[in-house]
Amino acid sequence: MTSAVSFTSTQAIEMNEIRHKDHGGLQDPWRLRRAGPDDVDGLHALACLPPVFRYLFDGAAPPREFIAQRVAQSVGRPAATGLGMWILEGPTGQQAGCVELRPHAAPRSAELTYLLEPDHRGRGLAVRMAWTAIVHVFRSAHIDAVIAGADHPNVASFAVISRLGMRFRKEVQYPLGAGAEYVLHRDDPGPTPVPVLLPLA
Repeated sequence: MTSAVSFTSTQAIEMNEIRHKDHGGLQDPWRLRRAGPDDVDGLHALACLPPVFRYLFDGAAPPREFIAQRVAQSVGRPAATGLGMWILEGPTGQQAGCVELRPHAAPRSAELTYLLEPDHRGRGLAVRMAWTAIVHVFRSAHIDAVIAGADHPNVASFAVISRLGMRFRKEVQYPLGAGAEYVLHRDDPGPTPVPVLLPLA
């Protein structure tokens, strides 16, 4: 008997929704909401932290204009595609990270990226953010695969990728050196155990 979820099983997704609403009998203190222009400064400040930009932005803090462009692209994408950027908010409404699904070069595929405030790492939030976004995009009729990659030294990101049940796709070359891409298809078994979904607004 397995607790893995197939994306063709709406019953399994509905059960996961019940789990995040319960959250041990308490309201889940974390949630995801759509990113907007007012989030640019907070995201830029987060992206300028060395533990964040080390791998995600190839060892250098990104300019504010880059973050603003990514947010604008997300805002401009039709909701029906399931693609976009979502802000992770904590118990007091603070911005603690984000997760993004954007078009990948492969047909009917999305690229998964996320960033998380270093003080909130090690709590399973990266996995929950990513899984919530993946479940959301697979509900659309536009995306059949989600792809994520990381530099080989980025052990934390590969731990998240593994936790999501993704499978090796190919070796790649990033500006900082060699890395690898992994993929999760709509009809793949998915992670075991299934991460608890975050509330998504």
